[in-house]
Amino acid sequence: MATGEKTRIEFSEMLGRRVRIGSWQDQTIGTYRKIAEAIREGDWDHAADLADYFVDEANVCFTLYRQWVNDLRGFLADNGMDAEELAAVDADVQSKLTTPEGNPWNAHRHWDSFRTHQRNLLKHIYRAETDEALETLDVMKDVWRQTHDRDVDHTYGLMSAIQDNHGAQGIADMYERVLLPLFSWRYQKFDIDSHPWDEALETLLTVSCEAMRGHLVGPERTGDMELIEEEDRWVIRFDPCGSGQRIIRGDWEEDTPARVEPPYNWAVSEEPASWNHYTKGICLYCAHCIVLNEEMPMDRFGYPTRVIDPPVYPDTNRDPEVRQRCQWTMYKDPTTVPEEAYERVGRKKPNVFGSSHFDAGELPDAGALGLPGIG
Repeated sequence: MATGEKTRIEFSEMLGRRVRIGSWQDQTIGTYRKIAEAIREGDWDHAADLADYFVDEANVCFTLYRQWVNDLRGFLADNGMDAEELAAVDADVQSKLTTPEGNPWNAHRHWDSFRTHQRNLLKHIYRAETDEALETLDVMKDVWRQTHDRDVDHTYGLMSAIQDNHGAQGIADMYERVLLPLFSWRYQKFDIDSHPWDEALETLLTVSCEAMRGHLVGPERTGDMELIEEEDRWVIRFDPCGSGQRIIRGDWEEDTPARVEPPYNWAVSEEPASWNHYTKGICLYCAHCIVLNEEMPMDRFGYPTRVIDPPVYPDTNRDPEVRQRCQWTMYKDPTTVPEEAYERVGRKKPNVFGSSHFDAGELPDAGALGLPGIG
């Protein structure tokens, strides 16, 4: 599949690290596809650059899940679960994360395997070995998919345990712990009191596409998504998003069921709450997008950074004409977000905007997540 445009990789002053640069439609094409295109065209230097950058995209996710898993365990421990019970809960979750070959799950071992395949890919690229490079690229991408998806499942099993033990309020409290550091280092740049919105929106679109390429969105898990520009907004859709929606849809690559069903039996939202748009059937993982993009910025800036329309369980229809998509909407003027978006998270639209008008409490130190190479 030729994309017709050559992607650039450049340093972003706003983000403090390098990013993929190109037209917005080019940004919606998975880096996997761009690597394959460069290999087929014999553009070996460009293929090597993209193969190196693929690790950057993956590492954002891998690093984040290391924090999340620890924070989720810590939340359970700090809220009454003793060490023996926590170990049993975590072991039960991890017992359901075996690899396709039936091996026990080890995140760092699988990450090392991914990096080994990536280095082998670079060897074939440097030797201009087209067939071997394309074959290794497919293996590398699939090992990353396995790594990513089991990290998501690990977090989800722990989230389900939190809801089982602490209900809907437990999920809200948990996300305060898990997401405030992330908001601190990644979302402060979207405050109109700190940066002009046209500049912030460009960064928001860039990191949106980058993150979802890292999550390997799309029915073939290649990192491809849909982006639509309307007069007053940008709309981005995922089929599936690769993380939360795969939880409730099931894993089509490995032919395993939705994680709400046996043998997983993990939960979706049951009690109406602002973090689930007062809706039953919202994936507990998907709720983090609502909290991070709607609730937290509304309370600190007066507007959401993205308006989230998550899928709802059950989401098992494979017909591309009718199946659900996750959707993010980003407004060209954040002060024009409609009242409805505020109401479904239990808030009212304010008359003033920007952090100087709100006092939502001091943000925590982002710690290692604030490093330029990660954020």
